[in-house]
Amino acid sequence: MVSPPLAGARRRGNRGLADMDRFDRQRLFSALILVVIALFVSTGYAPAARWRRQLRLAAIIGFFVALAATLAEIVLWWAGSAR
Repeated sequence: MVSPPLAGARRRGNRGLADMDRFDRQRLFSALILVVIALFVSTGYAPAARWRRQLRLAAIIGFFVALAATLAEIVLWWAGSAR
């Protein structure tokens, strides 16, 4: 006999992007921003000098991805369709 899930508990399987709650999305955006910051900071690290251009390019691309995702989230929120 299997007991019913607790209130607010989520099933482990089949958890896609649509099932993400706002807290999960905030953590995802925060992690992406932290990666971008780390890439920008690493461009000034002397042993990584030969990778400077690639790191800076990756940081800029990551920044624009984070910006686009955030703006899309805001537009969805304004439209009232954010989950």
